[in-house]
Amino acid sequence: GVIVMIIVMGEFRLKVESLENLRPEIDEVIKKSNQESGCISYRFSEALNDPGLIRVSEKWKSMEDLEAHFETDHMKRWRGAVNKNGGATDRDIFAYGVVLEKEL
Repeated sequence: GVIVMIIVMGEFRLKVESLENLRPEIDEVIKKSNQESGCISYRFSEALNDPGLIRVSEKWKSMEDLEAHFETDHMKRWRGAVNKNGGATDRDIFAYGVVLEKEL
């Protein structure tokens, strides 16, 4: 079938002691990513039972839009902020081409 969108799902871990420093950066990267023309939605959430484990949930119109996202200034800034705050570990994030969207 024809790909109707790209879903990005996964998780990464930030140092718990760095979370407060990174919250303004998280707010900024989420806001700016959601303003990209190819972005349908871009969300982070923290696992309730595992502090510092950040879950990623994104929807993009195309793979090209997702690839362009990685080159934006706000993503470069985000990567720099993470690196200055102890880095991200246990990164496990994948993109999926979706051929069906059905409300459940």
